[in-house]
Amino acid sequence: MGLKCIVSSHMNPNLSGVAKFNRILAQKLEIPCIGFDHPLDVSSGIVLLSVKVRDLSPSELDQARRFVAVLSDRAIAYDLFFHSFDSLEFEYELVEGSRQIFCGNAEIQHCFQGIDKPIVNAWCPSLMDLKKLPVQERELNLFAFGMAHKIQVRYYKMLREFLDKHAVDYQLWVSTAFHEKANFGDFGAISAQLSGVFADRIQFMGFLSDEAVGYFLRKAHIFVTFFEKGVRANNTSVYAAMERGCAVLTNTDEYSPPWMQHQETILDIRYVTPDDFEPALLKRIGAKAQEMIATHASWDELANLINRNLSLC
Repeated sequence: MGLKCIVSSHMNPNLSGVAKFNRILAQKLEIPCIGFDHPLDVSSGIVLLSVKVRDLSPSELDQARRFVAVLSDRAIAYDLFFHSFDSLEFEYELVEGSRQIFCGNAEIQHCFQGIDKPIVNAWCPSLMDLKKLPVQERELNLFAFGMAHKIQVRYYKMLREFLDKHAVDYQLWVSTAFHEKANFGDFGAISAQLSGVFADRIQFMGFLSDEAVGYFLRKAHIFVTFFEKGVRANNTSVYAAMERGCAVLTNTDEYSPPWMQHQETILDIRYVTPDDFEPALLKRIGAKAQEMIATHASWDELANLINRNLSLC
């Protein structure tokens, strides 16, 4: 009897190597991969629990225990794939009820010496698809980076519709960061939505360093960033692009800096036309924005502003 499904608490391949492993293995075995929060999805056969128990939160641990209890009640057998082993109580509970154990490396296998169950020394293959180009480039390269929970999907839909309508050959690269108070799950939800919008025209670059962001700004023709209401004077990602002479496509309102003008220092998604993507115009906009940063949004000018106003008090 073959495996019916893979079960794990690691389900987001954008945030977890174990989750990406689960997804690829499930595809290879042609079986589904489900979370511990879906015990009703298992009714028969053998399941593979792919686990890294030390990563489980208390609520996830409770879910996993309930899931295993359901398997026991239904007399459904399970195998284990351990990505780590830390001699935790729940790990021994899983071993006790398992049929056989797959170990991700030899050190994990060593932990099971003397266990009267089949122990299989396995491995975790590369998670990278080397058939894909690391970075796909097209006639128009767009780059976006910023906080995941602030990404405005509705504006990206407007952009996609515009690009499709005018048959623009484009590629969108996306890097995301996380606010210390934000939920990491935001990235999973946002990436799924953006993938639905752009399909194979989007590539997620992960959480890039400042140096890597600078590299993609040099490679991109346009930096794309949208805001709930409009760009503000304290939206630092916009300035990062402008400092490097990269044209910015964004949205403005009455509270946006007055020097950010469409076709002069930025492009506004509300007014953009196909002619705005001409290379010469993009270079001119990027250069003008770079010039304006020095007088309107530099560290030196901010320090001068604060010092001038200190003397007035």
